[in-house]
Amino acid sequence: MHAELGKMQIVAVDDTSVNLTLLATILASAEYDNVLCISDPYKVEEELGRNPPDLLFLDLHMPGRDGFEILAGLAPQVRGPDMLPVCVITADSDIKVRRQALQMGARDFIVKPIDAIEVLMRTRNLLEARWLQQHLRYELERSGFENLERLAHIAESRDSHDYEHATRVGRLARRIAEAMGLGSQFAAMIRETAALHDVGKIVIPDSILRKPGPLTPEEFDVMRTHTTVGSEMFGTVTHSETIGMAATIARSHHERWDGSGYPDGLAGEDIPIAARIVAVADVFDALVTNRPYRDALTEEEAVAVIDAGAGAQFDPDVVEAFHRWREVSPATEAIYRAV
Repeated sequence: MHAELGKMQIVAVDDTSVNLTLLATILASAEYDNVLCISDPYKVEEELGRNPPDLLFLDLHMPGRDGFEILAGLAPQVRGPDMLPVCVITADSDIKVRRQALQMGARDFIVKPIDAIEVLMRTRNLLEARWLQQHLRYELERSGFENLERLAHIAESRDSHDYEHATRVGRLARRIAEAMGLGSQFAAMIRETAALHDVGKIVIPDSILRKPGPLTPEEFDVMRTHTTVGSEMFGTVTHSETIGMAATIARSHHERWDGSGYPDGLAGEDIPIAARIVAVADVFDALVTNRPYRDALTEEEAVAVIDAGAGAQFDPDVVEAFHRWREVSPATEAIYRAV
């Protein structure tokens, strides 16, 4: 994939030519030669129209027109179907500044004075994510869900710790749906679509996805974007009910019954039922498997966590259905068995 990344278009925006020269030199050292430098912040949209980028480095603090204004102007590209990745560059250590940039669609950030190794690592991660994102979209448009399992594993492989998590979540979601009496067609559909609940993690930097300890508030803000990004990836394909469910699950599986979840703060039955089911399946499977930051819980311990979240994090009816299914099928056996 490295040769493909070297061909991708990178744009850097900074009002200081010395900063642009330094960044271009660092990128050239790793054979990223397709780099366009823009020193006039008022010409960004014009230049991007002529040279659509795969990655934008954006200085936040510039006279006249700052990076926040540029992010606002680029909202259709940053937040729309194209999902242009933006890495902001700033000397400001204020967490509120970085959080504002992330809320406006920035994907990552670099602190000045810039470090060459950090620049190259973030460039590789963001361009790799861009490449995977574009190929995922192509596969969806070409063949719908024929390659669902393979695409799920692409997303899961970037999280590295467990390649089968997505598959097991799909199996468990199907069983819960069956226990709720939602019909065989719905159950079969959620079995497939739940496996792509974390597909948006394709665009999350490795430094966050693979971090062995707790995330900082800034890192968690970045992690949260996997829900909206995942949903937007499916948004280019509107003719399929199955893909529509996949988009809904990707966006809403971290919503909470009490309204304190993300990204939309939905509560109760305003959360789509497929997402409410996947929320339980996702958390349960995460709890009973080893993670870099903790050992797996026993099935009994994990069930106690799910029970404690009923009515707060989880839909009580979904938790009840989870228990009805467990009465006839040991959970940690069935979700590891192909069904």
